[in-house]
Amino acid sequence: MIHYPVIVFDAGGTLLQLNREAMAQTYVSHAAKIGIKLDSKNAHAVIEQLESEMPIWQQARKVSLEKDNGREFWDDFYTEGFQRLGVTRDVSAAVTDIRERFQRAEFEMLFDDVQPTLRELVARGKTLGILSNFSTNLENILHHLGVHRYFKFFVVSAAVGVEKPDPRIFDLTVGAANRPRSEIVYVGDSLFHDVEGAHNAGLAAILLDRRNRYPDFGGARVKHLRELV
Repeated sequence: MIHYPVIVFDAGGTLLQLNREAMAQTYVSHAAKIGIKLDSKNAHAVIEQLESEMPIWQQARKVSLEKDNGREFWDDFYTEGFQRLGVTRDVSAAVTDIRERFQRAEFEMLFDDVQPTLRELVARGKTLGILSNFSTNLENILHHLGVHRYFKFFVVSAAVGVEKPDPRIFDLTVGAANRPRSEIVYVGDSLFHDVEGAHNAGLAAILLDRRNRYPDFGGARVKHLRELV
């Protein structure tokens, strides 16, 4: 991978992970406000389950292009969490609070390998960029988490009006990089959105398979970002 001068990263699931513990405690706290006691371990398990299902949910809808950064989608998603925990009462106020706090990056955190990998790649002279299906607040989140400075360009679906795996968003990324396609590699955790999307646009791609879900994948694959260096 070292021979690519430009390395472009997906954000969610690649650089950013959900702080499940913080999210679980938020569910427990909101349930307590309406007189319902939830077990934090159960809440954590439900959130982990929903997170694992997220790629399937997002294949069916272009969430970041929907009204208000996918507000309806996220409200349904967080409501589903309460329902799986057995909460059947009105949780609209709680769901709104969770969505708004998520937009403020209160539930986002970096994977442990992100900072050292980005630092090493920049030290080796690589040009780094972001291509992500995300709401317009992505750059603010990356600032908040201290990694914005590593990237030279950002292509965010909600800002450009097209989502992965559409080849057009990869074309925009090539334009933002201002380098030939042969010099660019894309790194992401989704076969559908990232690897297939990049390949269909004539770009090399590396699958980040942190949970070893695709052991038989025949293309370039890494289990953690440090393998890139």
